[in-house]
Amino acid sequence: MSLTDTATLSNSIKNERRRATSPSSKLSKARRQEPRTVRLTVSLPGDLVDRLRNAVYWSPDLTLAWLIAQSLRASLTDLETARQGPFPKRTNALRAGRPRLVGQTMNVSPRTGLNANDTARPAEGIT
Repeated sequence: MSLTDTATLSNSIKNERRRATSPSSKLSKARRQEPRTVRLTVSLPGDLVDRLRNAVYWSPDLTLAWLIAQSLRASLTDLETARQGPFPKRTNALRAGRPRLVGQTMNVSPRTGLNANDTARPAEGIT
């Protein structure tokens, strides 16, 4: 084997080792396994958004998107627990706009909160 062939072989082995252990290859695999993200625009009460932003501001490891996603996961888990199972897949696309409920109300039970003594109390003022 010539000196040029040995150098080429040595470089190709080094490159293979770098690819096998490089963080970028690990990241690309991790990105493929993460669920896709979808942009969703919603209107929320201003005081709620302000509280969310305050929580993220004072918690350096939090992001607004993560906090909202975790909150939605917890709420969906509560709804599915109350329903005693997950919701089935949609058969049609959602209609655009606000739902038109005639003579109906949403019967969602309020979550209990904690008072100053860290004991559960029922939510008040929700009808």
